[in-house]
Parts: sequence; structure tokens; C-alpha cells
Amino acid sequence: MSKMERIKNTFFIFRFALSLAIVATTMAVACPEPGVIDPPEPVPVTKSAERESFESAYGEGLYLKGSCVLSYNSSSFQRAINPARRNYRIQSDDQTRYLNVSYNYAVPVNQGDEVECEVHYRLEAGESTTLIVKFVVVKTAEDDLWLWNEFQKVGAIVRKI
Repeated sequence: MSKMERIKNTFFIFRFALSLAIVATTMAVACPEPGVIDPPEPVPVTKSAERESFESAYGEGLYLKGSCVLSYNSSSFQRAINPARRNYRIQSDDQTRYLNVSYNYAVPVNQGDEVECEVHYRLEAGESTTLIVKFVVVKTAEDDLWLWNEFQKVGAIVRKI
């Protein structure tokens, strides 16, 4: 290898090493300090029209797509709450319509609580429906909870257990 080729090779290696050093320095400067994590941007909560309608309702019962489809009326309905079984039920006196909410694990208490439930309901004589749904408590009052599932647009206003 001639002297000129050695100088070219040395110059090439020097340029390569210098480029690596510049890239490494730039990357190191761009990295945050260890243990410092930028907080995520807050995600704005947008409520669907169905949820808005549900949250403005006040009567115990079952709500589908924001509309009340089964409403408790003390003159023609019965209400039963069983804390031991984590169960809430309303049914018409003639037993043609009912709503039964069974909490699978914990019983919700506060706004923001999430709870998995089995919901059984019948809107008229004949066919009954069963849902297994995860609700979020979107509102509370002295005696009532507003349980809502945004994906299925299903809600229930129930008495606290």
C-alpha cells in the first residue's frame, strides 16, 4: 500500500469517526434526562348525544340509546335490592316487564367507578334480553347511580345498594 493510499484511508476513517461522534452527540442532547417523562396531553372528554340525554334523565329504569325504555313507577312496579347478592331489580306488578342488574364483583359507589354487570330485561310480555356489560358510574345522587356503557349506548339509573 502506498503512502498516498494510507493517507486516504486514514482521512476516511477520521471522517467516519467524526460523523459518528456528531450523530451520537446530537442524539444524546435530544434525549430527556433519565427519569423525566413529559406528561401526556389530557384527552378532552366528549360526551355522545345519547350520554348527554341519559345524564339529564332522573327516573330509575333502563335506557337504550339515551331513551328510557323501562321506567320505574311506584304505583305499578315493585323494587327489590339485595345487598348480599349484589342485585337490583324492578318489575311491573303483572311481571311482564322487568330490569334485573347483578353486579359481578364489586358494587359501585362513586362517580368514575367501573363495574361489570349482568343485565336482564324484558320490555313487554315475551322475549327477554341478557347483556353482560361494563358500566361506568357517570353521575350519582343521594340514592341513585347513573350507570353507562358508551360503546353499547346502554344505561341504567338504579338505587344504590
